[in-house]
Amino acid sequence: GRPWTEILLPTVSHEVVVMGFLGQSVTLPCVYSSWSPSSNSMCWGKGPCPNSRCKQVLLHTDGMAVTSGKSAKYGLQGNIQRGDVSLTISNTNDGDRGVYCCRIEVPGWFNDVKKSIRLVLRRGEHREGLGSGEGAGW
Repeated sequence: GRPWTEILLPTVSHEVVVMGFLGQSVTLPCVYSSWSPSSNSMCWGKGPCPNSRCKQVLLHTDGMAVTSGKSAKYGLQGNIQRGDVSLTISNTNDGDRGVYCCRIEVPGWFNDVKKSIRLVLRRGEHREGLGSGEGAGW
């Protein structure tokens, strides 16, 4: 018979890598263009996407708004009703590094849309963006 390895290839869609700087806010992109406020919901979890729901849930939404969250550190600043459920993590630290799972909950069996995002954080020797933005809004 065929070797098992052919069947056990990872089915995870390619991982998105987001770079950020320690101590600053970073946003992990996740947009579901077919979002329906009446039928979709979603969760963000730390670690790879499990078979259902989210591991180490950071927050959960219904079709309209965030319904539960671990802390104010994690928030959605996009338009949830349009499917922009990108996760903003504020005041990042070493423990925030690693893989996150954005899971769009779609009715029916095995229809959920899963997106893995790896957050890479580094120290900024000089805080990029500061000093170059003078005059913006002043």
